[in-house]
This record gives sequence, C-alpha cells and structure tokens, in this order.
Amino acid sequence: AIYHSSTSSLLRVLTIVTIIIMCILTTKVLPKTQQQQQQHQQAHYDDLFHLLAARLRSSSSPSSPTTSSSSSPDTGIWEVRQETPHQGAYLHVSRFNWRDFNMNGIHLETYVLDKQIKSKEAVVALHCESEWPLEFRRKFVPQITERIRGRLEGWSCYREYGVWKLMGNDDVSNRMMSVCEVGVPFGASPDETMERIERQLRRLMTLRADIDDVIDNCLHNDTEQENSSTLVLTKEQVRKNDGLEDRPLWTVIDGYVVDCTEFAKFHPGGLRKILATDEKETGWTGEEFGFSLTRGSNAHFPKTGRVFQEGMRKFDKRQSQVVVNFGKDGGGAITILGKLLL
Repeated sequence: AIYHSSTSSLLRVLTIVTIIIMCILTTKVLPKTQQQQQQHQQAHYDDLFHLLAARLRSSSSPSSPTTSSSSSPDTGIWEVRQETPHQGAYLHVSRFNWRDFNMNGIHLETYVLDKQIKSKEAVVALHCESEWPLEFRRKFVPQITERIRGRLEGWSCYREYGVWKLMGNDDVSNRMMSVCEVGVPFGASPDETMERIERQLRRLMTLRADIDDVIDNCLHNDTEQENSSTLVLTKEQVRKNDGLEDRPLWTVIDGYVVDCTEFAKFHPGGLRKILATDEKETGWTGEEFGFSLTRGSNAHFPKTGRVFQEGMRKFDKRQSQVVVNFGKDGGGAITILGKLLL
C-alpha cells in the first residue's frame, strides 16, 4: 500500500511538473513567424502613421497651416493628408502648387496596408496623378525623372532601406503616374519599419526644389532652360541647399556641385564639417567654393580623390548626373549634379 501510494504521489508530481514545463514552452518558445505576425498589425501601423503625420506637420513652417484645408499659395508649406478612418496607414505629403487638394495631384506617398503587411514591404513613392492634364504629365515625368535619376541611384547604395526604381516609362494615360518608388523592407518591429519609411520619405522631401522647378518649366514650356539648369548651377543655389529644414545638402568639390545629403549622415564631422568645405579658408584656392579632394591639404586621401576624379570624367562625358560611391569605408555615396557657374 505504501509503495502504491508513493508511486501515485510521484506520478502526480511528474504530471504537474510536465504541465508547468509545457506552459513555459508554449509562452516562451512561440514560433518566430507568429511573433512577427502579432507585431505587424494594421491597427498598430494606423497609429504610427498618425504620429508620422503629426511630426511632418510640426516640421513645417510654424507660422503656416499644414492641413488639407490650407488655402495659402505659399509653396514653402508642406501639406500632409490622410485618408481616414479606413486607411490610417496611408498619407500624402505635398505643397500648395502641386495641386494635391483631392489627393490626386503631385505628391509624395507612403502606405502600409494589407498587401504590404503580407509582403513585409512598405511603399514610398513620388506620383503625378490626374489633377494634372495628360499633356502636362507627358512633360513633367520625363523631365523630373532625368533631374533626380542620379540622387536615386545614390540613395540605393544604402540597400537596407530598399532600392529605388524609376517608373517614368509607364503609360501616362493611366489615372495615376508613378515617377519613382521604393519598397521598404520591414524591420524587426513596426517602430523600426516606421523609422525606415520616414527616412525614405524625407529623402523625397529634399527634392522639393527640383519638383517646383520642373512644374514651372512644364507650365511655361521652357524645356531648354530646364535641361541646362541641371548642368550649370549657381553659388546662390548651393547656398540655399544647406541641409537644414529638409533641404538637400549641396557643396562644391573641384568645381563640381555635389549632393552629399546622405553622405553627411555618415561623415564623422557631420553637417557642420561638410558645410565648412565651401568657406574660403578651407579650400585649395583660398577662395569660396574652392575645396578640392585632389589638391591642397585634403589631397591626403588618394583613393577618395581617384574615385571622385573618375566621377568627374563620367560627368563630363555623359553630361548628366553621376553617382560617386566611395564605399562604406569612405562614407558612402555623393551625386555630381553639375558644374559651378563662376
């Protein structure tokens, strides 16, 4: 009797221990894919997109309205719109003169909906839609495509955030015209994914001056002026693009105007150091915008100088924007936009 009693007690203890172990395994060793499915939910992205919209509005001019009800013609305003409540994780960023009042003009667009959650890839894009007539779109899309091609190639060097694609060869008779877009790979969490989305969206926001210029050129049918402006740039244009308030960062190297917006994020000296290259005390010539990678005090990076010289030769041969990739050890990529008008 004592033996049977002891055996029964031992079995009960083993049963209880087994149940506890199974509970621990069930809660702790959840399949990774199931964990990810629980994290990447539509409601979570809806909330995060509302927060993103609020950040974008707050980064605009504080004295100017930034909602869809804005009636100001000031093109310095960023307008942020969402289709709510059914598509919370969907927003447009535009400017007054882009005519996106009904969300069908020129705009920067990003969204995470059911298809994106299943594919684990968000969308960030530049669109020109049916608010603009077909004749205008046939001018605008090829011109803006050529204007921004080099910078998109430069951004694609940072592949962890997705590779940019130019979509300008699509049929412009469609209601929607996509100029370019990128599929942004999901991060380990929705917060990390939103950080990647915002990075790509703010990259597009640095193109605002280019988009404004091309709109103006198309409306005035001044194609020749637009083409020439991409090759010869003024000192005033360089000064305006100072990397502040979502503007791109331009500087001058060996007489060539370069876009180093992304490069500055990885440069040890950051924005302040790169901006100093345009000062007369820094350059090889002793004059403003006289910085050189191949002559003077900064020629001690021979590999960097050789890579940039090759980029200059390509630019002179093609007469179009060129991406110069220094590699990860060299800080990433810059884009030669044109020559400085002396």
